[in-house]
Amino acid sequence: MDATILARLCRHAENTPDKIAYASLDRGDTLDRTCTYAQLRDRVLSVADELSERGYAGQRALVLDTHPLDFFQTFLGCLAAGVVAVPVSVPSAKNAESVVAIGRNAKVACVLAGAREDKLREGISAGLDSVDWHQVGDIATRAGALAHRSFEDIAFGDRDRIAFLQYTSGSTGAPKGVVVSHRNLMANEAVIGHFMRMHRNSVVIGWLPHYHDMGLIGNLLQTLYQGGKCVLMQPIDFIQKPGRWLRAISTYAGTVSGGPNFAYDLCVRKVSQEQREGLDLSSWEVAYTGAEPVKSSTVSAFVDAYAAHGLRASSIFPCYGMAESTLFITGVMQGDGAHRLDLDRRALSIGDTVQPLASDSTEAASFIGCGTAGVYNHVAIVHPDTRVGLADGGVGEIWVSGDSVAQGYFENPRLTDEVFGATRVDQPDGPAYLRTGDLGAICDGQLIVTGRLKDVLIVRGKNHYPQDFENTAQAAHPALAFGGGAAFQCSAPYEERIVIVHELTREGMKHPDLMRIADAVRAAVIEHHGVAVSEVVLIRPGHLPRTTSGKVRRRRCRELFEGDGFEPVDSERTARDQSGSNQAGLNQIESAELSEA
Repeated sequence: MDATILARLCRHAENTPDKIAYASLDRGDTLDRTCTYAQLRDRVLSVADELSERGYAGQRALVLDTHPLDFFQTFLGCLAAGVVAVPVSVPSAKNAESVVAIGRNAKVACVLAGAREDKLREGISAGLDSVDWHQVGDIATRAGALAHRSFEDIAFGDRDRIAFLQYTSGSTGAPKGVVVSHRNLMANEAVIGHFMRMHRNSVVIGWLPHYHDMGLIGNLLQTLYQGGKCVLMQPIDFIQKPGRWLRAISTYAGTVSGGPNFAYDLCVRKVSQEQREGLDLSSWEVAYTGAEPVKSSTVSAFVDAYAAHGLRASSIFPCYGMAESTLFITGVMQGDGAHRLDLDRRALSIGDTVQPLASDSTEAASFIGCGTAGVYNHVAIVHPDTRVGLADGGVGEIWVSGDSVAQGYFENPRLTDEVFGATRVDQPDGPAYLRTGDLGAICDGQLIVTGRLKDVLIVRGKNHYPQDFENTAQAAHPALAFGGGAAFQCSAPYEERIVIVHELTREGMKHPDLMRIADAVRAAVIEHHGVAVSEVVLIRPGHLPRTTSGKVRRRRCRELFEGDGFEPVDSERTARDQSGSNQAGLNQIESAELSEA
């Protein structure tokens, strides 16, 4: 087996040198650039030679490039030179501190940037003392470049060498650098390929941010692992016109493509019948959905909307993963489709055993199964307090072991031991586990994810999941933005207080009676859940804190609420600001949903 992804690159460049490996679309519509496997190899080795000559081997480098193909060539160049790549999102000129914080934490030796990122040099360099800045475009590509001995060692040698750091903010806590080795990466690519049944003829259509684990590992690197083809567009091109994604799948006969749940919602709500004309989605074998809870209503609506255009229900591919396990943990087998489970919401507390219910029951909560781990990883459901494994159907924390589990957090041994070194009381001689912080159960052979451990709301001794309150709140009034709410409890001594912060839509900003919207939320939550909401805070579009993958940061919402950090909307200000800030708010939420992805 190849030790690293670089060995795969060499193999494909030798066997299929003229095959187009990657293509990029201009504004999501027009073919812009292509790159064959031989061209990719030559470019990667040229970048690697330059980095080696400058003495960066064994050090860390920020990789900062808006263009996905340029970024990927630089990323692989780092791996080929033995430089630990640190992929980051490209910030705005006013928000460079996010990248500076990562650079400091990773102790980077240099920044490898694209030409368009040069405008950020002053802001980032000022925060990173004694760090070199290089425009990678200035490095000449030498056709037929040969690998140095150092490159051969990395491509075919030590699998346990660090490949890159994945920085993740998570839905709670500060950003952390997940240490991913070549062994972790290759193991995870094998898992993805197995469940998705990918091969050299697979065509990946990718709009997810290239620096985020799902876009980088699931789209770019999985394509390279298989020797397939990947057609890329920018996230903003999808957000502005979701139909571009579907049109690209149709035009280039895409077989594998996907994104978080909200992407499928957008394609149902924002793509008109006219824009759907002529779409042929019959080639789409794997429509993966992950990174956030998969909603059964979304799956049904998407399949119903596009069945007439060749989409098969069996192509829906729910999956579960996280950066701490490189990316992929569980999934269905390609072709099996989504499996819906309707469970009694009253039996979803930690230690409960899930109980099936009829879908039309008022107490039923619908879940989409996220498949299994197969033989590649081991998933256990463990009581988070007693650390004892639970039988199938038991609700507890999801623990994972296997070669895909990363090495830990960069230079953070305490947190690494706490998160990556968990052991089960009932298996003292068993493996060390990754504690995911997610709650779930194994039901009908499927992993279901019920929520985040730290987000669980406890009211009068009963557990509630915040997403249940958020979904109920959103449905309470049309002025509330889709997926724009956060439910949380206050800190001591007010733990029993439930607060819901929710974004308004652009039209909702014009509503003359915001109190009526808040009252509708309170009434809906008490009707459906029997819980009184202490306060409803309505905010502008785009002002809800999210992770770089679009998940709601509930703990950050609580901190802002308790520190009066939210600026509530009032009718007076609405009339004054609606002309300009609504569009700005929309832009902000669009970038927030996909700022990493």
